[in-house]
Amino acid sequence: MNIKSIVLEIKDGRKFDSYQSYFKKNPNQVRELVVLVEEEAEYPLQEYASWILVHICKSQKEIVLPFYARCIEILFVNENQSVRRNTLNVIQHLGISDYRESEFIDLLLSFIQDFENKVATQVYSMYILAEFTLKYPEIKTEIIEIIQLHSENKTPAYGAGFRGYLRATKKIQL
Repeated sequence: MNIKSIVLEIKDGRKFDSYQSYFKKNPNQVRELVVLVEEEAEYPLQEYASWILVHICKSQKEIVLPFYARCIEILFVNENQSVRRNTLNVIQHLGISDYRESEFIDLLLSFIQDFENKVATQVYSMYILAEFTLKYPEIKTEIIEIIQLHSENKTPAYGAGFRGYLRATKKIQL
């Protein structure tokens, strides 16, 4: 089955659970989802392909894990807010690695600092930064300062993301 048809079918039916086994049996189709996102396919394909990747990660992250580096690269070039949110969610499910680690941390911080980004992008950035903070405790103070500095006029979700960051890193004493 053509990946574009699958994406549109899932989008229209929202019956993602019925496709879980399909992607497990056809992991090459996961690669095709990533390609749709990388190539910035026309709306709604790019947005829904990235959304489907999130759902695959929730139950079968092992078939998305080989595309970790490609997901990171997507974040460096793609400015679509839905795709950023979904790709950050994918990374959160996959966990962090050392691939372009310092550049990725800087990118996550820039997502928080950019008022043009949607709050969901900023919150997922905080969650991933919490994982990096556990690995590198010395960055906690700087991250807290950046989050607080950019918290003015934000939604309650931003505050919840910050509290989530603090909870995840509470064992690290400043």
